[in-house]
This record gives sequence, C-alpha cells and structure tokens, in this order.
Amino acid sequence: MKILLLIATVASLISPKIFANSLFSLENLERERAALLSAQLDSSLDLNQRQQKVQSIYRRLVDIERMVLRDDRVTSSNNALAQNAFNQYELTFLVHSSAEKSLPPLSHWMSELRLTSGSILSAKAGHR
Repeated sequence: MKILLLIATVASLISPKIFANSLFSLENLERERAALLSAQLDSSLDLNQRQQKVQSIYRRLVDIERMVLRDDRVTSSNNALAQNAFNQYELTFLVHSSAEKSLPPLSHWMSELRLTSGSILSAKAGHR
C-alpha cells in the first residue's frame, strides 16, 4: 500500500511538469525557424559552412513543422501564441509554405514581409 501511495505521489509531482507546456512544439518551431534565418543571414560563414548549417536546420524544421501541424494540443489551443501562428501560416510554417510556392525559404520569408533587395540596400543603419 505504501509503495502504491509513493508511486501515485511521484506521478502526480512529475506529470504536471511534463504536460505543463502544451505549446512546447510550437516554441521549438519558432526557435528552429529563427536559427534557419539567422544561419542564412550570417555573414561570418562561408558558402559551404552556410549550406551545411542551413541543410541541417532545414531537415529539423520540416519535421517540427509536421509535428506542430499534427499536434491537437496546438491546433485546438486558444493561446495567443497558437492563434497568431496559424493566422500567419506563411511565416510560421516557412518550409512548407515556401515549398508550396516553389521558393527558397529565405526568398519566401522576404516576400511575405515585403522586403526587396532595393529596400534593403537603401536602408540606413541607425538607432530608433
């Protein structure tokens, strides 16, 4: 009886921590997407290093996007993070939406944000 009580107590202490964040996969998706964009924009990497890093992140991002799209906890969540993610599908699910439009992810991201080469080249660095 004492062992059963001990197991129940340990399970009740552990289980809230496991299920506390139902949006964990969505948060991982955002981190990976940021890493992909960061790697593509990193000027300290040479072409081969950038390509290897981007390919590695790209493969993980494809898997994470699939997991998020299939995760009922995320799709049915009323949390603002989840709602915003699905309202901005083109940016949230960057790999899938760029594949649908036959564009590289960085080009698709820039077009969704309405960034052009001209606007970037004409921008001035400064403080706001």
